[in-house]
Amino acid sequence: EKQLRGLGVSSCAACDGYLFRGKNCAVIGGGDAAMEEALFLVRICASVTVIHRRGKFRAEHLLQQRVLQHSSVKVLWHSEVLEFRSDNANVAGLPLAGLLLRDVRTGATTSLQVQAAFVAIGHDPNTQMFRGQLQMDSTGYLETTRHTGQSTYTSIGGVFAAGDVADPSYRQAVTYAGSG
Repeated sequence: EKQLRGLGVSSCAACDGYLFRGKNCAVIGGGDAAMEEALFLVRICASVTVIHRRGKFRAEHLLQQRVLQHSSVKVLWHSEVLEFRSDNANVAGLPLAGLLLRDVRTGATTSLQVQAAFVAIGHDPNTQMFRGQLQMDSTGYLETTRHTGQSTYTSIGGVFAAGDVADPSYRQAVTYAGSG
């Protein structure tokens, strides 16, 4: 996966989806983020395959229904990615060509040819170093307060939080690039 980051493997459909217009893509995951990625990509890509290791999604019911009812989305239940493959594993810099999948019930493996794979299996903010020092919500995001129109102030004066450590909605550093 790491060798193919930026070469077809991504964690942000809004950021990288347009690079794969008209291509076959996969979304890995079964939560809200995966459903949102899949629904975004169906407007751009030739096909979208959602790969999920369980037999049902954990996403919000409405998002599940929208994905399951969409004619351009295929779901592979009880499946996990064993390998992200390029055309020649011995040559660095080649783009993603497909995925090696394993059925978690039977152990059987199959290949799926895709040019893009969007990993949407959750996000933990990198805030553990601040535990006990700054206020956090129950999921580990730093809490910020609204003070004089700004939203980067934390529970300690002079300490500010921005981007993916304080934003559970978009989970991207770039969302706070202009926050100062």
